Amino acid sequence: MNYLINFFTIFSGTTGLLIGQDRMSYMLLLLSGLAIAVILWLVCAFFGRLFYKPYRMSIGQHILCSILAVIVTLTVPTYASTVYLQPALVGVIAYWRDTLASSKAWQDKQFKREYAEIKKMGLEDFSSVIPPEKGGSIIPLNHAESRIKIGQMEAEAAIENFQFNFSLISKIIGTQATVSANMVSQDMNHFFKSNPGATYPLNRGVQLAVERIYQELEPQIPRIIFITRLALIFLVVIGYAICLGWIAYAALKQIRIHSAHTLHSNQ
Repeated sequence: MNYLINFFTIFSGTTGLLIGQDRMSYMLLLLSGLAIAVILWLVCAFFGRLFYKPYRMSIGQHILCSILAVIVTLTVPTYASTVYLQPALVGVIAYWRDTLASSKAWQDKQFKREYAEIKKMGLEDFSSVIPPEKGGSIIPLNHAESRIKIGQMEAEAAIENFQFNFSLISKIIGTQATVSANMVSQDMNHFFKSNPGATYPLNRGVQLAVERIYQELEPQIPRIIFITRLALIFLVVIGYAICLGWIAYAALKQIRIHSAHTLHSNQ
């Protein structure tokens, strides 16, 4: 179910970008899809007559053809809109990042995990620190190792959250949940170099996760576009194969019934 939601989220984004960039092209593509759908519907209606001339499609077969017609009509502009897949995915990831960074429930859960882990490391003095269970909101971070560990934990937790919410994208790009301490350390050095005298933000780990996802996503875009277009074509082909198979079976069945009835009449 999550895969399906991801699919519609992504391609509603690409379609929105296509409409925003060139509304006329979108309308022409939609009309082209409708024209192809109508032609395929007529082909299905004629197909049964190849087996049995008096054959007419049933109501159920017409309903299936109407569903396939809607799929084909929408598939044509969706196929074209895959050129906007990269900006659409960037938009999806940015929205997820902002939502996660502002989620108090996620931050509270993460704070408790980080508090327990830093305390277990034994580098910091927790003697006068109030635990989160009693309303505490501070983790002592006087050592670089503690700060690096916090950044690493938050980045990994963010990637795991992304994998859960966007399992389809994660599956395609192969996002790994591990973030090296060296990566966090480099980010800290870069941050302090750009912001001398500032305090390293504890929620920087979410941005590290986003950067990691972008790095893995970028080289995969051509492959994702190819797989997506192939999947759209495959969906349509399978749909019409089922429809034509059903029509052929029903037409041949009518031939047998007609032949049996004719034979019985002659006797």
